[in-house]
This record gives sequence, C-alpha cells and structure tokens, in this order.
Amino acid sequence: MKKVLYKYVLPLLAVSAVLMSCNDFLDEQDQDGKYDEKIVWESPKLAEGVLLKGYQLMASEYATNNQDKDDFATSDMVTNVLTDGSVGLSTGQWTSRNTFLSYYDRAYQAIVHINDFLAHVDGVDFAPQSSQKVKDLYIKKLKGEAFALRAWWGLQLLRAHGGKSADGQLLGYPIVTQVVKGEEARLPRDTYAKCVEQIFSDCDRALEYLPLKWEKLDDVEENRVMGLDNVNRINGLAVKAIKSRVAVLAASDAFKDSGMTWQEAAELAADVMNDNGGISNLDERGLHFYNLGINDRDYMNSCNEIFWYSSIANNNTRESRMYAPSLYGEGVINPSQNLVDCFGDSKGYPLSGSMLYNAIQSPFTNRDPRLKLYIYCDGEAMRKGKLDIGAGSKDAPGTEVTSSRTGYYLRKLLDETSDLTPATVTKGYHYRVHARYTEVLLNFAEAANEAVGPDAAIGGFTARNVVNAIRKRAGITDQTYVNSLDKEGLKLLIRNERRIELCFENFRFWDIRRWMDMDAMNETVRGIRKNADGTYAYVDVEERKFEDYMIYAPIPYSETLKYDLVQNMGWE
Repeated sequence: MKKVLYKYVLPLLAVSAVLMSCNDFLDEQDQDGKYDEKIVWESPKLAEGVLLKGYQLMASEYATNNQDKDDFATSDMVTNVLTDGSVGLSTGQWTSRNTFLSYYDRAYQAIVHINDFLAHVDGVDFAPQSSQKVKDLYIKKLKGEAFALRAWWGLQLLRAHGGKSADGQLLGYPIVTQVVKGEEARLPRDTYAKCVEQIFSDCDRALEYLPLKWEKLDDVEENRVMGLDNVNRINGLAVKAIKSRVAVLAASDAFKDSGMTWQEAAELAADVMNDNGGISNLDERGLHFYNLGINDRDYMNSCNEIFWYSSIANNNTRESRMYAPSLYGEGVINPSQNLVDCFGDSKGYPLSGSMLYNAIQSPFTNRDPRLKLYIYCDGEAMRKGKLDIGAGSKDAPGTEVTSSRTGYYLRKLLDETSDLTPATVTKGYHYRVHARYTEVLLNFAEAANEAVGPDAAIGGFTARNVVNAIRKRAGITDQTYVNSLDKEGLKLLIRNERRIELCFENFRFWDIRRWMDMDAMNETVRGIRKNADGTYAYVDVEERKFEDYMIYAPIPYSETLKYDLVQNMGWE
C-alpha cells in the first residue's frame, strides 16, 4: 500500500448535512494550503468532509472518465473510441502496468480518510446548538456510514485485486482499519478469507447504526438527522447488498478456497429479500431504475428496486456520449450481437430452436421485451425517427467516426427526453445506482441453485421461483421453459438472466472471471449488417484475447515496487 501524505479536502455531496461558503473555506484554511488537523476536528463541516471523501471517490456516472468501464473489455460491447484503454487491454495488451481496471489507488485514498474519520468522530460536536440527542444521532449516523463505506471500498479491492499467488495462496488486499503512517503502511496482503471477514465485520458494525432505508420520521429531532434528507447516502439495505455481493464472489469457482459456501451466500441474499418485500410483486420500475421521478423523494423511496444511488445531476452527458449520430450523439457504447442473442423469444425460450425467431428476415420481432428496453436495434423508434443501419445511413457502421461498429446502440441508462438538437438542447436528471434489488435476487438464484438445486427453499424462496418472478416483471409470463430445466440448465439460464438484467452496469467482466469462464472471456465480439434487400448478415467486429492467469486481475506494478507486495500469479 502506498504511503499517503494526508491532505484534508472537503468533497461535494448533493445531500450533505452541512453547507459551507467560500469565505468559510478561506477563514478555516491554513496558510500552507492544507487544513490544520486541530481545525478540522473542531469544525463539524470539515470533519464530515473527511468522511465524504469516501463518497466523492466513487463513480458518479456510468462508463466515463476511466471509471466503471470494465465491461468494455467483454463480449457484451465494443467502443468506437479506438484509443480507449479498454481496447488494448481486451485485445492482448493487458499488463500489471496498465491500471485501467485498477481500484487500488482510489480505494486506499477512501480508506485513509474513513479510518481518520473513525479515529476522531466521537470527539466531534456535529450539532453545537442542538440537544444531546441530536449530537448523538449525528455521531451514530456518520459512524454507520463510515463502516459501510469502508466495507464498500473493501469490496472493490477484493473484486478487482483478489487472486492466487504463484504458490497457490488465495489472497485479498492489505487490510487497514486504523490510521497508519510511515513504515506502518508497509502491510502485506491478507488472506482472501480474512478480507471477507473484515468486510462482513464492517457491514455488521454499520447495521448497528443505520436504518434499512432513509424515511420521513415522526420525531422531529430524529427526522432532522436520520430522515429522508439522507436519501442518497448509504443505508442498511445497501450494506446487506454488499454482504450478498461479497458472499457470491467468495463462493464462486475462482475464490471457493475462501471457505464461503453457496448456502451462506443464499441465506445472506434471502435476508435482504425478506427485508424488502420478497418476490410476490416486483416493482416494474426495476426495469428502468435509472429514470425515476427524481424530483419526488417519497416516490423514489417507494420504489423497492433502488437501495443506494449517487448525487443527482441535471445534464445530457450520457445522451451526448451514447446517442446515435443521427441524434447528435457520439455512440460510444456499441452493444454486441453476442449480447443481443442472449435475449430469447417472447415465450421465454432461447433463440436456438425457437420457432418465433428468424435471424435473416426479422431478427427483432417476437423477442424478450427487455431487448427493446435496453438496446436500439435496426428499425426501432428512437427519440426522433427510427434507427436505420442500412448503407448510406448516418447510423450505419462505418459511416461516421461516431457510428456504431456493431450496428447497435445503447438505450438503457438514457433519459430519452434529452434532446441534443443544436437549436433545442434539453437536459435530463441522472444518477448512478450503486446497489439495487435485482442484483440481490440474481445473487440468491445463483447461490440457492448451487447450494440446494432449483426447488429447495432457503429463507422462504427457491431459485426457480425467483427466476420466474424476474422474467414475469419483464413481461415473460410463460414459465414452461424455466420449469423444464434441471439444476445445470437453470444455472446457465441464471447466468444469462444476470447478463441481461445487469448489462452495462459493470458486472459482466468480473462475473465471467469468478466463474472461470475462459470461453466467455475470449469470445469474439460480433455485429450485424443490413443488406440492400433488407435482410441481415452477421460479422466479427473485435477479438478478445485473455490468458488463463487473467482470471485474477493484477496488483498494480507500481505498488509491488514499493515493497515486497505479493503479486497474483502470472503477472510481472
């Protein structure tokens, strides 16, 4: 771990308990441009700012600024930005010096701030003019957030850097739970199992302090501190979702030496489900979780899909990057034919053998309704007009630098009220969702099926029933196919459902690695072309090239140079 020279900063968070003017900053800033430690911990505003660094370092947008772009290196998509770091990484040029997918630096920056906050929080008066009850509530809430955020950043380190050393040890990351300086920072990597234990411990501490959801409270003082104003801060359901994600990761083939069992992973997911209404009536808004009524916090909170999301921004950044050229967009994410083929027919059957699917004449009719929700296909209505990928069209592959290389454009995550037309530019509201219910449901289905098969119950739920509930929400009411599957068949379907439901959300790259699925890692990205007669042809677009050892991502080379930090096997 790098030795950090600590500089106090006050990050911005849309929903903060405190606000500060520019003059306030000048008054409380030291002459050398840093905040004096004594001043920081005597100021509730600056003290909270130390904790908020744990939020600020998180990705607040999808697939931008070299954050949240892991899935660019899968067969789900390519990008038309050929200089993007993901292109070289996924085509044979990934080295430990390439930190494109590294979470190491950001995670430890966050953890340093969080540890410092926890070391001082009990001595800070966050409400100088208020009752002792309010003072205690602030400490309780902020302490809960601190433990939760440390668990979150531990998860990022474990997922991105956990792996086996050359001698076969399953290792995680150097665990740091207190302020360390100088030589104290020269910590070895802890075992993977100890890292899981630490993350779980932080989650359990957080759950002692945080409510499951931020809601309007009857008590005025409690509502002031623990109420709906915290709506985009981490809460108890998000913390439980973190535990679920870690458990599924640790139980998977690549990390099963951790000792985590599928039974434990299923039980942790079921715990969240029992806290969140089960599966009887899944909220249809879960299909478009990224585009809810964000001006109404009560409405947002009524949706049981979203547990935790970032600050809200009013812009058209996503649309500018992702719209097709005919809509004045850059078309940066190009969904693949591989992903499109994962969407079965309208009866819920896979395309192979489907009587409703015609790949040459009409590949987009009688399809899983989610295809139309998530991907723009040829002939599909867009904000203005229809997508046309025929020769000569602005949106056809090869026409523009900003045209899709695959023949498909992203629809999921976009606010289609946003207009980029020069004379009538409009914006929309956006946020980045960090934890949502559908992932937990899929975690349960995978873990329960592995542990006890399709139909044995864990926590009151079965893997098969959960899969049917997810598909029913999507509009697939025929359960014949799902009900015909044995354990192995359901396993493959759950993986496919995960690929569909969580597409473009930064899961796929890590999923295929925890499954040790080299075929998926090296699957050539394919696309579609429209012939002059209106029929369709299919082409290879970009090869993927990963070696076996790349199941485990590397510790950044620069970190291994600082001291004898064990590298994952295969990497320099």
